[in-house]
Amino acid sequence: MSVKAAITVNRPREGVERLWQSSEYRPEYIDGAEAAVTFVDAPGDRGTEIHVDLDHSAPAGKLGEAVQKLVGSEPRAKVMDDLRRFKQHVETGVIARSEAAPEGELAERKLKQRPAQPLDDSEVEKAGV
Repeated sequence: MSVKAAITVNRPREGVERLWQSSEYRPEYIDGAEAAVTFVDAPGDRGTEIHVDLDHSAPAGKLGEAVQKLVGSEPRAKVMDDLRRFKQHVETGVIARSEAAPEGELAERKLKQRPAQPLDDSEVEKAGV
């Protein structure tokens, strides 16, 4: 199964490629033999598109894919989470966080969502905030 994901970063292509090669926020699994990453100038001089094509085989076929979706470890969701974090790091220098999701927006948290509320002391300490 091929997983495709893309995001647009508001920076020139040469700079984005350089940051991709040196960034601590670039996901290591994307650089493996199973993934192809391409950088394309976005239309209208609006930055750079990063396209990731990841070859992924879920264990147990279609059933494995369904289980991955349920537990939040679906490959496309994970790649999109990581691309969003890279984009935030490149464009603003920080990864946005909130009290509602102190570890950031992650696909695996989507099933555990709750209404926004202040964190209790144990949650603040766990999140390192």
